[in-house]
Amino acid sequence: MDDKEFLEQVEKAYQFRNKSPIRAPGIPIGVAMVNLAMEKLGEVKKPGVIAEARACLSDAIQALTGCTVGNKYLIIHDQIGRYALTMYDRTDGRGVRVFVDLRKIDPVKTPEMHKFFLRQRPPEVQYDMVARAASAKLVSEEFMACGRNIFSWQRVRIKNCEKEEILPVKVCPGCGESYTTADEKSQYCAVCAKELDYYVTEQ
Repeated sequence: MDDKEFLEQVEKAYQFRNKSPIRAPGIPIGVAMVNLAMEKLGEVKKPGVIAEARACLSDAIQALTGCTVGNKYLIIHDQIGRYALTMYDRTDGRGVRVFVDLRKIDPVKTPEMHKFFLRQRPPEVQYDMVARAASAKLVSEEFMACGRNIFSWQRVRIKNCEKEEILPVKVCPGCGESYTTADEKSQYCAVCAKELDYYVTEQ
């Protein structure tokens, strides 16, 4: 893949993500990871992807692979928190895991990218949009200079590569809405049961 095609894929992923003026550096990094995983895995009829972080990585995956949260072929294990993905064949679990290898990021030659992956950028990056944009641009430039050299990859086998089961539906007597549940004993949806009460109604 030449630079032009890569940059076109990056733009596609940015468009999928949002119209934000800040060019998140995780997008080109994620696109490069997806490409590397696809190359190492080879062509498969039924691909699936597991992301070990949400952030930009899941956007790059969804934009380029057709594996999405909605069709359940993208699984996100955000609790792991590593900037890594595994692309696999859903028929047999054969896969390739690609990850950002911090040992390959030189803190002297690429200091901003090193800080980016350690969450050590200056505090103003969190609240000052100008500082955030400048840092993002620098991280992207440092990544483009070294590219895939910051990645490592390994062949893996997914333990359970079947698509999630379709859960049965019940009608909640509290709100009257239908909801899915794997618990046969459940009588109310998670909101009415106060297990996941995330909103209040306004008049």
